[in-house]
Amino acid sequence: MKSESLESLCSEVICPDSELVQKHLKTLEQMVRIDSRSFGVNEFEGDRTTPSDMREILECARDYLLEIGLSEVKISNSRSSSPFPILMAETFVSEEKPTVLFYAHLDKQPYMDDGRFKKWGGTPPTQLRWNEDRSRAYGRGAADDLSGVVSIGMAVDAIFKHVGIKTGKNPKEKLSHLPCNIKIIYETEEESGSHSLIDQIHENEEFFKGIHCVVITDVVNPAQGKPGLTTSLRGIIQMDVTVHAEREDVAIDEQTALYKLLATLIRADHSLGIPKISNADRLVTDAEREGYVRVPTSVSALKEAAGLLPNTRLTVSEDVPSMLIAQLRTSFANARPGHRVTGSVILGVAGARLTFPDIRDSKEFKGRLEKILTEQNRYNLELKIKIISEKPLSIDVILRSAEKDPHSGVNGGPVPVAELQLARMVDDLISSDGRWHPQLEELRIAEEETNRVQVQALRADHDLTGQLFEEKSARSLVEIRLAPGNNEVQAEEALRSHLEKNIPPGFELDIKADKGASPWMTEIAHPVFPLILDSLEKGFGEKACLYGCGGTIPFVAKLMQALGNVHPLCLGAYDPACRMHEPGESLSMPDLMGCTRAIIYFLSRIDEGYRIPAA
Repeated sequence: MKSESLESLCSEVICPDSELVQKHLKTLEQMVRIDSRSFGVNEFEGDRTTPSDMREILECARDYLLEIGLSEVKISNSRSSSPFPILMAETFVSEEKPTVLFYAHLDKQPYMDDGRFKKWGGTPPTQLRWNEDRSRAYGRGAADDLSGVVSIGMAVDAIFKHVGIKTGKNPKEKLSHLPCNIKIIYETEEESGSHSLIDQIHENEEFFKGIHCVVITDVVNPAQGKPGLTTSLRGIIQMDVTVHAEREDVAIDEQTALYKLLATLIRADHSLGIPKISNADRLVTDAEREGYVRVPTSVSALKEAAGLLPNTRLTVSEDVPSMLIAQLRTSFANARPGHRVTGSVILGVAGARLTFPDIRDSKEFKGRLEKILTEQNRYNLELKIKIISEKPLSIDVILRSAEKDPHSGVNGGPVPVAELQLARMVDDLISSDGRWHPQLEELRIAEEETNRVQVQALRADHDLTGQLFEEKSARSLVEIRLAPGNNEVQAEEALRSHLEKNIPPGFELDIKADKGASPWMTEIAHPVFPLILDSLEKGFGEKACLYGCGGTIPFVAKLMQALGNVHPLCLGAYDPACRMHEPGESLSMPDLMGCTRAIIYFLSRIDEGYRIPAA
């Protein structure tokens, strides 16, 4: 492609008001309207009770790619037990040209709201709406990952129109003007782990042969309109842990035992307390640290993205490299109540109800308790202590670190975990033999000293209110986000061993491990990497940086493992302000346009990255 015509294509055609872009935004609106929520992922009150078969959105995407001009488009159903199909499309040009595989996903997170959609401003999340200057579009899936679906579609459509390719069959002389062979997959299981993706690849070997690189449009840029090339992702392991008393004469109850167990997951500075995992983290080099200095973000922007409360202290130094290293390259622990009922939302909040036997002075007791917990609250989480009843004395303790859950995705690491801080507090208040903190023990009535404290987990919300769960079991979801250097199998063994070793005497564990994912990191020595960085700079009009993602995208490691020596290029089509996975998700037009232009520039120069010898 001639550079002059390409510049014109990107500047005139890939802009929000162009006819081509408006056509694709209508497809985005249609796809937002379709219920393709991933089933079984953090279900909330108002979510559906039966899973979608994804047929509607798959058929919409199929028609979309056929209309663009892809020559072969089909929906592939796995022969395995998985019910999640994928969409595969391609246009073949020549064996003498490189082959690019594009990836995006069609499934979405749940709405995370009830049927009134208060958290979405009263507008159903299936209705695409715009801000006043139309720079941002709101709706579930608009960013994650329909932005990727549409960015790929727009780029391919623009190039096809540029060389004269239309819907239907095209003569070879038209196809010969394309810079590469194009393949596209849209999957429907990303939000629940991409567990069947490898099966799909093995079952469609011919389609996945001969691929030179994969362009993945399912990551976030470091700031609005500021491009980054993602070169690392954290993995994840999760365990559903329930504590049971082995006998009746134990000095503490099951929930207290659970909190004492959770307290061992972190050190006082909230760093991971499992050396076999933390010691495996790949060390950050001096060059990488210098690279983090150049990432176009700020301490305030990172805090805002995590929803950090103004008074909450970070667990690391307040500078961008330290925060990014904690966020991207450090393994950390998270926990939340496992008996999370439908409708419960844990937003950087944790709570417990402590019921004490008769004490001498409830007012004095509350004052001492508050003093003890304040001294323990080294990261200055918002703390609420409320007497629920006098006889017996029941006190709710609620902690809040952020306005949202900063630990469920990309922001976790430098933010203290409220649930684990609460666990450390309970651990300090009540010893394994049932004794209280010395300052509280003084107010205990002697005759009642054999009675133990009753501890119950609370369903706590962002307004610092709490209520008891209907399920009374001592149960927690324990999660470790794994930094590059770790392996999910070895990490799972280390976590299980740690839990079994640290359970208080007289108690036993029931552990159910969920499917995990290994972290991923790529080297950037191949010529295709400076090429994509240059294309990102041209597409966004801003210099691109090497970046990472603190969340987990399981398919990347799986895809690379299955495809072999293929270069992954992870591009962002949305920004940190998009609130992906949260109520109010939105898509930034500068990022969508920039990503689309970058893909066009990249494809036009792909021969510079891959010299394919003539047959």
